[in-house]
Amino acid sequence: MPVLRPVAVVLLVIGLTGCTAIAQPGLKSKPPASATVLAGEPGADLGNGRPAVTFDGLMVRRRVVVAIQPRTTADLVSLRGQLEQAAGRLRLSLTDVSPTVLDADVLESLVPELIVALPEGGTVDDAGRLIDLTPSFGGVDVVEFQIGPVLVHDLRFAVRAGEPQALRESIDREGILTDALGVYDTSVENGELRIDYTGPLLSDDLIQSIRVGIARPARAGADEVSVSPRSTEGVGVQMETEPAPGDAPTSTPHGHGAG
Repeated sequence: MPVLRPVAVVLLVIGLTGCTAIAQPGLKSKPPASATVLAGEPGADLGNGRPAVTFDGLMVRRRVVVAIQPRTTADLVSLRGQLEQAAGRLRLSLTDVSPTVLDADVLESLVPELIVALPEGGTVDDAGRLIDLTPSFGGVDVVEFQIGPVLVHDLRFAVRAGEPQALRESIDREGILTDALGVYDTSVENGELRIDYTGPLLSDDLIQSIRVGIARPARAGADEVSVSPRSTEGVGVQMETEPAPGDAPTSTPHGHGAG
């Protein structure tokens, strides 16, 4: 059994995207670094404001993220490797996501250089255990980290093409999707190019622009580029029922136990 180093965390109501989870009580103090668990108001804005999103349901998910602001001398590659090793011990898979998944108010106080999302179903407690098992958080490399739930888009764009492999290379070479999506995965199956994305919520207008960008080199119409959930399992989010920012009652501060 690994020995866990308790990480002190304070629940801060600060407006992460669509957060509804409340941290569990029971943490001991003496943090190795400044740590905060963010439990934002349900329906809180994304970045400078929640985009208009109708591509929802299973295409929108709640995920817990760990946002890390390291010291300038920290080795980010080593830190990311340590997180991956710790996640392996916990049987968790981590996904790198863009800082814009966080609310603008959070980004004003924290300048994260590394943000990882836990898999669907991952909890704030899981994130606490991940931190406890990562050696750098017991040293001097990390200035601050924050843990909290956010809303992410979990999408698959797909288009049929005569030469899907060539289409993939063309899209990657031209950087058609890099500015819009940042990180994405591509695969080819049965004459279809699939582009998978998990990250900050995309507006309907941006999704339409992405469809146009994929369709052009595919010599297809934008309506021939399908948009679907990346996975049909799990629980999605209906955006029309998400409370507007500020409508939810303020949470009462709690502690969070990493053990």
